[in-house]
Amino acid sequence: MLKLAGPLVVAEVGWMGMGIVDTMMVGRVSAEAMGAVSLGSVLFYAVAIFGSGLMLGLDTLVSQAYGAGRRMDCHRALLSAVYLALPLTPALMFLIWCWEPLLVRFGINPLVLLQTLPYLRAIMWSTLPLLLYFAFRRYLQATNHTSAIMFALVTANLVNLAGNWILVYGHFGARAMGAEGSGWATCISRVYMTGVLVVYTLYDAIVNRTGLLRAPLLPDLTRIRALINLGFPAAMQLSIEVGVFAAATALIGTLDPLSLAAHQIAINTASLTYMVPLGISSAAAVRVGRPWGLARLSWPAPAC
Repeated sequence: MLKLAGPLVVAEVGWMGMGIVDTMMVGRVSAEAMGAVSLGSVLFYAVAIFGSGLMLGLDTLVSQAYGAGRRMDCHRALLSAVYLALPLTPALMFLIWCWEPLLVRFGINPLVLLQTLPYLRAIMWSTLPLLLYFAFRRYLQATNHTSAIMFALVTANLVNLAGNWILVYGHFGARAMGAEGSGWATCISRVYMTGVLVVYTLYDAIVNRTGLLRAPLLPDLTRIRALINLGFPAAMQLSIEVGVFAAATALIGTLDPLSLAAHQIAINTASLTYMVPLGISSAAAVRVGRPWGLARLSWPAPAC
């Protein structure tokens, strides 16, 4: 359990570390910039978390198939998640875009709103990489490749730090973009960490001959439906949970920028501790799924 959970805990802490880096970097610009990152990020997650919640079904599908020795079913579940992410991305991006007119009507502090909208437009382009990251991450952790996930998150923090330093402050000839630059830095780092997991998955498939490259490319509607059925309740729960935080942040956003910046620091501190049990819970889901799949070797293939 510790061997599986350890890298996942580090990965979750690394995930939260990206938000802390953003806060620290823009906090040196102004309270308005920090407040914009706080509000923009929580509004983005209030929508995007639904897509990542759907991918939680992979913990069950892949770990059970892996426990049953059905590697091809693992691969087909991964491909089903990719196919699900493709149409889901524009739908989620549209909902994120819809925040703009609502924020204007909600009475957000004008100085914060001025920087929130550019930040939101920048980070919105990380939706597809984010969904693909969650898909490949769930696949890899369920097949016992947690070190790659940890490496991706730790190094993504370095990419995010460099991106913030260049784009927020305007180094190496780049324009100082403030909060918007932090959004683009986050977007770049998410593309990077997704690329790391994709490359590692393909490398593992070639070197260890896992059969991934032989998986059928046609969409498997049965598995996509199974993924939705498993992930939808979790996606709704996460959306409501993050939505509550988004509502609280928006309410604080109607106050002065300093109050919103203070809220961002406090919520980052609380969220960092939450990452430890979250990583352990991911490992627990995999540990339960494998023996469950092993005990049901007689499953028909579509059920997986």
